[in-house]
Amino acid sequence: MKMIVGGLAGMAATKFLPTLVPVSLSGSSNIVRVVLSAAAAYVSSMIAGKVPGVDKQTANAVFFGGLIQTGSVALNAFLPSIGRQFGLTGMGELTPGNFLVPQNPLRRVVTAPATAGRVNMSGIDRAFGRAF
Repeated sequence: MKMIVGGLAGMAATKFLPTLVPVSLSGSSNIVRVVLSAAAAYVSSMIAGKVPGVDKQTANAVFFGGLIQTGSVALNAFLPSIGRQFGLTGMGELTPGNFLVPQNPLRRVVTAPATAGRVNMSGIDRAFGRAF
């Protein structure tokens, strides 16, 4: 149980810590994001090792969870560009798909008839109602 909690804590810390770095320092490069995530995983495991009552195995689990999050960042950063090189972007396998939602032709929108309709000068519409 401690290993699972440590892994989840490492993932959460690795997801959170890079957001503390200003954008001007982190840049917009995918490699920088992956390196920052790996550094955050290492720092979070070092911090977890210094907390009283946390053993070395739990600190290692924090590091493992951080590496899992770093791998996720790397896959999200580089996998779509690799897929484009191999031509795997036709059906949205590696990129977000753009599928239309089909409309149901059996479901019609019912509108209320107009209450103030046409009125002839002779008053026939008032007497017998509208034909349509």
